[in-house]
Amino acid sequence: MFGKGSVLVILGFILAFATYERKMNRAVMSSSDNFNTYYSKAVVHESAISSINYAINQLWSSADTSDNFTMVANGCTTNVSIFPLNLDTIQVKAKSRGYVFEDEYWANHNSLMLVQDSVMANFSYKMSLSKYFWFTNNENGVYWIGGDTVWGPIHTNTVLNTNGDPVFYGKVTAFKGIAPNPARKSGADKNLAKFYGGWEVGIKNDIPTDLSYLINAANAANGTAAPNTKCIYDKETSFEFLANGDVIRTVDGSAPDTVAITDIAPTGVIYSSMDVRVKGVFNGQLTIYSNQNLWIDDDIVYADDPNTNPNSNDLLGLVAKQNVVISENGMNNNDVTIQSCIMAMDGSFTAENFSTRPISGKIDFTGSIVQNKRGGVGTFSSWSGSITHGFNKYYRYDKRLEYMAPPYYPFLRSLRLVSWWE
Repeated sequence: MFGKGSVLVILGFILAFATYERKMNRAVMSSSDNFNTYYSKAVVHESAISSINYAINQLWSSADTSDNFTMVANGCTTNVSIFPLNLDTIQVKAKSRGYVFEDEYWANHNSLMLVQDSVMANFSYKMSLSKYFWFTNNENGVYWIGGDTVWGPIHTNTVLNTNGDPVFYGKVTAFKGIAPNPARKSGADKNLAKFYGGWEVGIKNDIPTDLSYLINAANAANGTAAPNTKCIYDKETSFEFLANGDVIRTVDGSAPDTVAITDIAPTGVIYSSMDVRVKGVFNGQLTIYSNQNLWIDDDIVYADDPNTNPNSNDLLGLVAKQNVVISENGMNNNDVTIQSCIMAMDGSFTAENFSTRPISGKIDFTGSIVQNKRGGVGTFSSWSGSITHGFNKYYRYDKRLEYMAPPYYPFLRSLRLVSWWE
C-alpha cells in the first residue's frame, strides 16, 4: 500500500510539474509574442518618424509642396505624401506598415499580422509679424540692459547686444549673432542675460515690402465711395476712437464727424496715402496702413484691456510705410499708454524730438513692435542711468498675439510647423 501510494504521489508531482511547465511555456511564448508585437510596433512608428523627417527636409530644401514617394527601411514600407491643404498650409503625411508573427492571429488567419502607424504634420507659409513682441532689421547698436524684462519672442537681422542681466522669457533669434556670446558664462566677456525661452543665431527674416493686399482689402470695401469718406484716404486724417466702437474722424482739418468703425472699414482695413493720427479708446478689430507716417497723439487703449481680460477681442494694427511716432504735445508729456500692434516698414517706432523733449514719464506699451531700424524714445545719463529727455519704457507682450492678429496684418513668408500628430 505504501509503495502504491508513493507511485501515486510521484505521478501527481509529475502531472503537476508537467502542467506547470506547459503553463510556463505558454507564458514564455505569450511574453515572446507580446515582445515581438511591441517591438514591431515601435519599429513601424520609428520608420514613420524617420520618413516624415526626410520629407520635411525635402520640403524645406526644395520648396516642393506636392510629392508622393515610398521609403523602405527596417523591414517596413512607408508611403509619404506632401500636398497643399490650401494656399497657405502644406501637409506632410507618412504611413508605415510592417508584419509580425502572433500565434493567435496566425491560428485564426494563417498569416502574419499587419502593423501600421501614421505621422502627420501641417506647415504654414504665413506667420503674422504681430507674433513677435520685438522685430527689427537693425538694432542700431542699442543694448538690452539689466532691468529689461521681455515676455514675448524677439528677432533682429543684426546683432542683439546685451549688457548686464536682461531677462528674455520668449525665444531670441538674431541673424548676425548675440553679444556677448550667450554660450559664454565665465570670464571677462561672459553673457549674464537670462534666455529662458532659448536663443538661436543665423536666422534671417525680412520685413515684407509688398503690402498691396492691405490696399486691395481697403479698395474692395471702399467700392465707389469717394476718397476720405470710407476706407481710402488721400488727405491727412485723425481718428479719435470711442469705447462704443465709433470713431470721431477729422479729415484735413475739416469739421469732424462720428461714424462706426464697422461702417468705414467693413474688411477691417483703412488705407491712407498721407499721414494718419490716432488716439482714444478702441473697440473692435482694425488695421490702419499709412503710406507716410502714423502719429500717436494721446493714449490709444483697448476698450477691453487684455492685461485684465485675456479673452478680449479688441485688436488694432498701426502700420506705417515710414515711422510710427509718439507726438510731442501736452497729452504725451506725462506718460502715454499704447495698446496695439505697431509696424514701421522703412522707418522706426520713435518719439518726436526724443533727444530734446522734456522728461515725459513712461511709455506703458502692450502689444508688438516691428521696425526697420530701432528708434529712440528718450535719452539717459551715461553715469547715473536716469532719464534726461523723453520716456522710460514699460513694454509688455500681448500673449493673445500667439494665436490672433489684426485684420490683414503683415506676415512673414516663412515655412513653419503649426501642428504635429502621431
